[in-house]
Amino acid sequence: MKRYVILRVGWAIVTLFLVASFIFFIFFVLPGGAGRKGPGGVSSVAVLLAGRNARLADMRAIERELGLDQPIAVQYARYIGRLARGDLGFSYAAGAPVKHVILPAVPASLSIAVGASFVWVTAGIAVGVISAHGRGSWGDRAAMAAALAALSIPVFVVALMGLALLLRFTGIYAGNRHVPLTENPIAWFEAMWLPWICLAFPLIAVYARMVRSSVVGVQGEDYIRTSWAKGLRKKQLIRHELRGSLTPVLTMYGLDFGLLLGGSIIIETIFRIPGLGSLLLGSRAFYDFPVMAGIVLLFSVAIVVANLIVDLLYGVLDPRVTVDATIAGGVTA
Repeated sequence: MKRYVILRVGWAIVTLFLVASFIFFIFFVLPGGAGRKGPGGVSSVAVLLAGRNARLADMRAIERELGLDQPIAVQYARYIGRLARGDLGFSYAAGAPVKHVILPAVPASLSIAVGASFVWVTAGIAVGVISAHGRGSWGDRAAMAAALAALSIPVFVVALMGLALLLRFTGIYAGNRHVPLTENPIAWFEAMWLPWICLAFPLIAVYARMVRSSVVGVQGEDYIRTSWAKGLRKKQLIRHELRGSLTPVLTMYGLDFGLLLGGSIIIETIFRIPGLGSLLLGSRAFYDFPVMAGIVLLFSVAIVVANLIVDLLYGVLDPRVTVDATIAGGVTA
């Protein structure tokens, strides 16, 4: 087990190194990024920061200050070296370290991801288990039809409909009342419950269908049939079914949670939540490539770490799963 953990952590580090290299190439090398050269061979970032009627000497000075006049190999080495020290760089627009720009937006995005994931996991498991135990009934068919319909509705449509219905029946507009959790927990919850539901709505359908399929498969296992024959109570039987059928759900959750942390841009924009998605859009307007690269890297770290935790939790969730340290992938059943 120890060797397996070391292997998984090692692969996670290698993955993050490759992601960081790819991010540097996108934001600082490709045309359209910080590496793009405008008229006179001056970086587009230096032109933007220098402002109108700026002299060429001023633009060159900005390039030297930001290190954009150095060869790409030197810039790359410095970038990776800073990341190894936990330094995400310096924001062009804010004139401050990138981490000081990003960190204030993390709690809002984390609130959305944690709350929405709780909603979709609990609701998806509940609907999936009920459908599995009523397999073939009208309730099962209705639940699966509703799940299919939910998958067909875009998130922004769900959010706009939710805002419209809330305003219509309560007279409350929930699109501009975000309050930090540390400031007022009750007001924070009142502002966040609708974004949670809107963001979780399509994923509830995904997880309900997945749980139903997994539970139906587990119901045919010998240990479930034996437990049923021994007269095990239904609650205990469902607990055994879930423990044996939630492995694919755990796998999907690790990926979805990381993606959700960086994929709630639409919800943050509609509900005016000052999270990482909103910050990413704002940074794009100012060509603040270090902040954009830092946010994308943070999203990548969240996905890699979430999947690493999921891999290490397999054996806890399902006792049938064992870890074979001789295999790089490592997980066998």
